[in-house]
Amino acid sequence: MTVEVRLTTCDRLEEVLRLPVDAVSIGQEGCAAKLPDTEALRRAVEHITEAGLRAGVVLPAAWQRTAAQLTDLAMSLARRGPLTVTVNDLGTAAALAGTAGCELVAGLALMPGRPHDAGETARRPLQPPVFEEAYLQELETSGIHMLEAEAAAAVPEREGWRVRRLVDVTPLAWARSCPTARHHQLALPDCASACDQPIDLVATHRWQLGHGHREPIPVADRPAQVPLVVYGNAVYATAPTVEAGDDVIIDARFYSPDALAERLAVLRPSVSAASL
Repeated sequence: MTVEVRLTTCDRLEEVLRLPVDAVSIGQEGCAAKLPDTEALRRAVEHITEAGLRAGVVLPAAWQRTAAQLTDLAMSLARRGPLTVTVNDLGTAAALAGTAGCELVAGLALMPGRPHDAGETARRPLQPPVFEEAYLQELETSGIHMLEAEAAAAVPEREGWRVRRLVDVTPLAWARSCPTARHHQLALPDCASACDQPIDLVATHRWQLGHGHREPIPVADRPAQVPLVVYGNAVYATAPTVEAGDDVIIDARFYSPDALAERLAVLRPSVSAASL
């Protein structure tokens, strides 16, 4: 059983290292511009390792202009010692396959789509994603035997695999054109300063995939819509996790320092109980 706290920058690292956690990772799935620079990441990874914790770096999904930058960063950090590298696109996974010192993990942006039958009957606002055996086999070709998923995701049991589950929030989508940058009217690299300023949303429309058009969410269904939060170019739904798995991830952006400490105090006993 492990509890990992995820940070997007190094700003709260000292705070998190004082908490009862097993691992700390730095990064996010959405944008390379948000990653701390190489030297800051190197110092952070060393600090985490010296504290006796597992250190991780989360690489965002790579576009053509950032692919080489991200793989070079991961290889440079891995040369300094064991490192968990979470990848969020198959190209980066293939490029890093076999890299000494790298434990590759399939990230949240590599989760499969959510089931949708285009039916007219009411469905839950969030259908859990379903991982197929064939998909896990594909990831194995890059040496991946660990994946990240939302708490409710359906993952088949497969020998040699582990699943780290994100608690209390569910990532829904990543935009290629960043809504946070547009909202604050900032361009690269200045927009990075606004990435961790959340924007709350309420869904009022939905795509009816069976007919290929957008429609208002019926009034009767609106109370069931989950709260949405935008961080950077990512949209999340927030919902407390009742049952956690053996390995969990907590995204520190969604908690104040006091709330994070309180959540860990509650979560650790439940995780221990779940692993018995």
